[in-house]
Amino acid sequence: MLPGEFRRRGPPDGALLTRRLTVIRRFRWAAIPVLLCASALAPAAAQAKPRVVATLADLWAVTEQLVDGQADVELATHFGQNPHDFEIRPSQILLVKRADLLIRNGLEEDAWIDPIVESSGNPKLLRGSPNVVEAAQGVQVLKIPHGPIDRSLGDVHPLGNPHFVADPRNLPIVSANIVAGLSRVMPELAPKFEANRTAFLAKVGAAYAGWRQTLAPHRGFGLVSYHDSWPYFEQAFDLAECGIEEDRPGIPPSPQHLALLIRTMKEKRCTVILHESWYPTDVSAFVARETGATVLIVPQTPGAVPGAKDYFKWMDFLVDSLARALP
Repeated sequence: MLPGEFRRRGPPDGALLTRRLTVIRRFRWAAIPVLLCASALAPAAAQAKPRVVATLADLWAVTEQLVDGQADVELATHFGQNPHDFEIRPSQILLVKRADLLIRNGLEEDAWIDPIVESSGNPKLLRGSPNVVEAAQGVQVLKIPHGPIDRSLGDVHPLGNPHFVADPRNLPIVSANIVAGLSRVMPELAPKFEANRTAFLAKVGAAYAGWRQTLAPHRGFGLVSYHDSWPYFEQAFDLAECGIEEDRPGIPPSPQHLALLIRTMKEKRCTVILHESWYPTDVSAFVARETGATVLIVPQTPGAVPGAKDYFKWMDFLVDSLARALP
């Protein structure tokens, strides 16, 4: 199935409910020391511009809009990378080693950046440094878990749901955090960054009005998703959460959980499943077959599907695909 496509009653494998995916949040280390030693012996290249590294694609997309060519903005992962299934490579350590500013999520979606920073030997990018931006600072965080948290619960985010960039109304706060970091590193460009932010937010405001108008006929509609990626998006567009296929993040759902979800979907007439493009589709296909729902393949972050790399194209893709799929 291609991103943005949707289908009904997909044919799942009969052993679907007992299948177990690879455990996520595994950090695999390649042969790093040799490359790092080689880089230390090479002469340092002159940097025409400061280097900014964003841990996640949504942060990269926002930072690109704010920098507007005044710095090189690079992504620590790659576009379409599931941040829960991450392999640390020498190239990423070298990238961080040379960086002047690090843009982090702030809710531990990118906790793997800590060992990269430590291995890079770049003290400027350690937690708490003025050269580190915590993008979530000041955001009204949703779904903060309560009670004891351990690995039996899966990859629970103890600080709350980290997908806040999917709500355009959070961008004034997120962009202010990023501009503050950019201005600390490049104080002579602070007025330029603030002007870029003003222009960006004006564009966001106009686009958000259009996106809301597109989805207005579907307000209150309940959505199912494979992963809990969309609470901020749903809140931004007056949509409802009908259910999550994963009962524990990063762990394939139990038959009991899926049976309850299917019953809920039938009772509430929830007919669209948002399926993040980097997850296998077998569970969503099974649920679609049992309920008659539409499986809509969507990018959780910019760049996870072709042609949707910047923030506005990503949101256009999400809104337009969903509007076509909803009844």
